[in-house]
Amino acid sequence: MKQKDTEKLLELLKKSGSIDAYLQENKDFLLDCDIKEYLNLLIKEKKLTVQQIAKDSELSDRYCYQFLSPSNPRTPSREVLLSICIGMALNLDEIQTALKIAKLAPLYPKDERDSIIIFGIEKSKSVVEINNLLYEHDQKCLCEK
Repeated sequence: MKQKDTEKLLELLKKSGSIDAYLQENKDFLLDCDIKEYLNLLIKEKKLTVQQIAKDSELSDRYCYQFLSPSNPRTPSREVLLSICIGMALNLDEIQTALKIAKLAPLYPKDERDSIIIFGIEKSKSVVEINNLLYEHDQKCLCEK
C-alpha cells in the first residue's frame, strides 16, 4: 500500500464525478490488505516470533497463533489489537494503520484513555506499563475482562 495524504484523497473523492474513476485513479493508495496480512508482513519485516509477541502482548500463545493464522476467520477487538501491536513494538503510525485496516477506531488524543495509550506508545512502554498508567488514572486496562 502506497501512501497518499488522507486529506488529499478525501478532497479528490469529494470533487470526483465518478466513484469508478476515483477508485481506478487512486487504487494504489487504498487499503489493499486485511489486518492479518498487515501484521504478518510486519512480523516478517521486524523478524518477530509469535511466542515473543504473545509474551509481550500479555496474551496466550494459542490466541496469538489463532488470530494471526490467515485461515482463522477470527478478528480481534480493538483492545486485543492494541495489545498485539504494542507487544510487537509498533510505532504510533503503524498502530493507527493497523486499527484503520481492521476497521476499528484509531487512537484519539482528545480521549483521556487513548491519550494515555498514545503516551505509552510514544515512550516505548510495554503493555504492562501502559496498563499501570491506565489503572493509575482510573481507566480500563487493555484486555481487561
